[in-house]
Formats: sequence, C-alpha cells, structure tokens
Amino acid sequence: MITADASSSSNEHSNALKNPYEENSREETVISEENAEKEAVDDLHLYSVKDKMSLKRKWFILTIVAMQGFLGPVTSSIYIPAIAQVRQTFHTTNITINATISLYVFVIGLMPLFWATFSERYGRRIIYILSTALYIAATVGCALSRSVGLFIAMRALQATGASASQAVGAGTVIDLFNQQERGNAMGFFLLGPLIGPVIGPIAGGYINQYIGWRFIFWILCALGGLIFILILFFVPETSAIILKKRKIAGSKERFIHQEPLLKSMSKPFIFLTKLSVIFATTPYSIAYGFMYFMIASLPQQLSTHYHFTSSQIGLSYLANGTGNAVGAVLSGILSDRAIVKKNVPEARLSVIWLGIIILPMGEVVYGWCSQFGIHVVSCLFGLFLLGLGVGLVQTPSNTYISDIYPKYAASVMSTANLLRCLSAGFTPLVAPVLIPAIGNGWSMTILAFISAASGICVFLAQRYGSIWAKDTKWL
Repeated sequence: MITADASSSSNEHSNALKNPYEENSREETVISEENAEKEAVDDLHLYSVKDKMSLKRKWFILTIVAMQGFLGPVTSSIYIPAIAQVRQTFHTTNITINATISLYVFVIGLMPLFWATFSERYGRRIIYILSTALYIAATVGCALSRSVGLFIAMRALQATGASASQAVGAGTVIDLFNQQERGNAMGFFLLGPLIGPVIGPIAGGYINQYIGWRFIFWILCALGGLIFILILFFVPETSAIILKKRKIAGSKERFIHQEPLLKSMSKPFIFLTKLSVIFATTPYSIAYGFMYFMIASLPQQLSTHYHFTSSQIGLSYLANGTGNAVGAVLSGILSDRAIVKKNVPEARLSVIWLGIIILPMGEVVYGWCSQFGIHVVSCLFGLFLLGLGVGLVQTPSNTYISDIYPKYAASVMSTANLLRCLSAGFTPLVAPVLIPAIGNGWSMTILAFISAASGICVFLAQRYGSIWAKDTKWL
C-alpha cells in the first residue's frame, strides 16, 4: 500500500511538474500564431528607407513621382480645346468624340484600384516603370491613329498607364517620410491632380492652334519619355514590405508569405465600406467634383459676359490653378504642424475647416459675379478662392487616410481616387442642364450649400475616426 501510494504520489507530482510546461508551450504557440502578423509589421522599420536617405534625395524622388502623377490629370484635359479638329479628322459625331473624354475619366478612376494592389504585392518601382512605358506606347498610338475606334482604344490604354501614380504615389510618400513630414510631402505630390486639369486646356489650346492636335500627343510622349528615364535611373524600390521580402528571399529562409491575389485585389473595394475613409474623403470628392463643374461652365460664362477669346479663357484658369497650388502646399504645412501639436491622425482634419469656409465663398463670388458681368477681376478672385478651398480640403484628407492605413496606403488612395473621379465625371454632365435653368449664380450657390454641409463629415471623422480606424475586418 505504501509502495502504491508512493507510486501514485510520485505520478501526481510528476504530472504537476510536466503540465505547466506543456500548458505554457501551448499558450506560447497560440500567442505566436496570433502575433505573427503583428511581429512581421513591427520589424518593418528595419527595412524602411526613411532614415537611410537624405532629405534632399527623398524630395528628388518625390519630385519625379509627382511628375508621373501630373501626367494623368494634364492628359485628361489637354486635348479638349482640339475636340472640334479631332472630330473633323475622324469624320465622327460629337457624342462619339466626347466619349473619349468620359472613357478616359472612367478608366483613370478605376485602374488605380488594380495598380495599387500590384504595387503592394510586387513593389512601387516596377509599377512606375511598366505604367509609364504603357503610357508612352498608348500616346504614340493616339498621335498615329487613323480611325476613331483606334483613337478611343489608345485613350483607354493611355489612361491606364497614366493612372498608376494616382494611388502608388501616396504609398511612396508613406515609404519616404515620417508622419510629421507627410502633410507637406503629400501636398506637393497632390499638386498634379489639382493643377493638371487647369494647365491642360491652356497648353492644348496653343499647341493645337499653331502646330495641330496630333502634336499634343507627341509632346506628351516626350514628357512621358523624360519621366520614364528619370524613374529608371533615380527611383529605387521604397516599400519596406517588398524590401523585407527580397531580403528573406536572399537568405536561407526561402518561404515568403504571399496572400492570395484575389484577397489583395479586394482591398481597395473593402475600403469603400470603411467609415473612416468615406467620411474623410467625401468633402474632397465633393470639392473636386465642383471644381470640374466650374471648369465645364467657365468658357461659356467668360465668352458670354466678358467676350473673352479662347486664349483669354484658357489663361483665366490660372486663377483657379494658383489657388489650388497655394491651398495644397499650405494645408500640407498646417496639417504637419497640427500633428506635431497633437500626435493623432485626426488632428490633420482640423485644417479642412479652412477649406470648408473658403470654398463656398469662392463658389458664390464666382457664380454671381460671372452671371451679372461684374468686373472680371472679381470673377477671377472667386476662381482663386474656389481653387484655394479645394486645395485646403484635399491634402489633409488624403494624408489622413494614408496615416491610418499606412500598410495599405496605395490601396486606400486608389479608393479615394475612385470617389473623386466619379464626382468629377458626374458634375460636368449636370452643368449644361442646371445653369440654363436657374443661372450660374444660383447654381453655384447650391454647390456652396452642399460644400458647407460636407463639414458634417469632417466633424464626424474628427469625433469617431479613431474608433472607425480600428475596424480592420477583411483587410
């Protein structure tokens, strides 16, 4: 009995010694599995280029990327002054030739959803190279087109190539700059989407007038070629995730985790369900769409009430473009200061309120001054305020969503780009119907009320954004 009891006691004692280790082992395994992704992200700073490049080199790379980002917006509008000549060349209708504009806007809004996914999966550099090469080839195709069908197809491919930087560029900003520097950098990068649509008609009008519409595309081809060379020699891979994968591939650890392609491609669409993204980008999408409303209506207003020539109308867009540039850069600087004072991403959104105030003012001033033919300086001042308001709204909005989803910066920016392009594609269709019905003054006043009301989205994003940003379901 004593032996049996001793044996039983010995077994119990042995189990008591063994079980804690076994339990700890199981717990460690569970913790390891749960934290695997977190640990993988936590060590990305070891591969980040933020602290390995000089500030001068960062800004040089950003300048090249911004030039690539400028291609898409300027190409969308540069041949608008030559539409009549293009229609005559191809012996087609207004509806058909206008389809080249609508198709371009649609493609440039949609394709960044896919470019963003590929950049996060395969790297930024390869996407810049491939997309710019595609843009050059398609632009040559536009210049050499002998039928309207081929011209439309080449415009679609041109938009596909030009659209990549609209999303991938935001990822490069996140790769290169710390949070306290991103606002200024993002503001500089986003100058392209703002001033491109304004500069395009000015340049296109003069090129078409003196050397013909085909040379518009040859000049764009030369610009694309210059950017391609700069990217090829001076833009390295900047994604920490890609650099880490390459490091692992070169080591003894041959297995590299790669999520399924369909899951990667779904991310930009998933962001359409995230309240943090929707509420932060809605004010900018509205502002950008209303800017295109102005772009579509301005020629008729200036020619009717001020008897401006085509070249004078083109130069008038500079008032809006100047406001855009000032607003984009200024809001970037202010949002960086805001993030330094209060180190939370939502601090950037406070700068948007300046745009929410200034944008409606510009819309009202431009609308009523143009309708009653008040001195053209007052009309141009309204255009400047309108552009300033759009710029002040844009940079903080885009920088904020990149801050809260830094790992998926390209994907979330492609989502914002889609919303922006949908708005910009819709409002020019409304202008020819609304303005003749109620006048430019009341039309712009309605837009001003909507712009002011978008401040509700800013308020909600500031209040609940930090909570909504924690929702990473399906990502």
